[in-house]
Amino acid sequence: MPMTEDGYDGGPMVEGGWGCIAAALLGVPIFILLLLVDALGDCVPDTACKKGFLTQVLLPAALISIGVGLLVRWVVKTARQNHPD
Repeated sequence: MPMTEDGYDGGPMVEGGWGCIAAALLGVPIFILLLLVDALGDCVPDTACKKGFLTQVLLPAALISIGVGLLVRWVVKTARQNHPD
């Protein structure tokens, strides 16, 4: 946490903000698409069908969003360290 002589000089980090924005911009459409595919996909009668909101929609969308958010956060942090302007 950044400290100065005047006290605490912190707040949201730029890297985290970019990561959250990227995760939301990619995660919401993926979630909606997976939800639509799950809702429209019907099971054939007399077959074992695996449908589930948690495993087929929420978990993949969350994993992709978290991965993208962390990747963008790392890229922005690396770029800021290489070019401190």
